[in-house]
Amino acid sequence: MDDSVKKDIDELFDKIKSSDLYKAYISIQEQLIKNKEIMNLIDEIKRYQKIVVNNKDKIVENELSTLYKKLNSYPIYQSYLEISDELNNELVSIKDIFEKYFETILKI
Repeated sequence: MDDSVKKDIDELFDKIKSSDLYKAYISIQEQLIKNKEIMNLIDEIKRYQKIVVNNKDKIVENELSTLYKKLNSYPIYQSYLEISDELNNELVSIKDIFEKYFETILKI
C-alpha cells in the first residue's frame, strides 16, 4: 500500500478516535464496565440467552425478558445504547462512502 494512502487512513482513524462521539462512547463503556450490578445482569442475560437457544422453555424466555427490562431501566445503559447506535451509524456511513468510492474507481 502506498505510504501516503496509509497515512491518510491513519489520519481518518485518528480523527474518529478524537471525535466527541467516540470519546463519549469510550467513557460510557468504561462506566458500564465499572458497574458490577449492570455487568452481572449482562452476564446473567448471556447465560439465559444460551439456555433459550438450546431450549425453547417459556419460563426461561420470560425470565430473559424480565432481565432485559431491568437492564433497560438503567439510564446509563440507555445512554450507552444511544451513543453506540450513533457511533455505529457514523461508521456505517464512512464504510458506505468508501464502498461507493471504490466502486467508482474500479468501474472501467
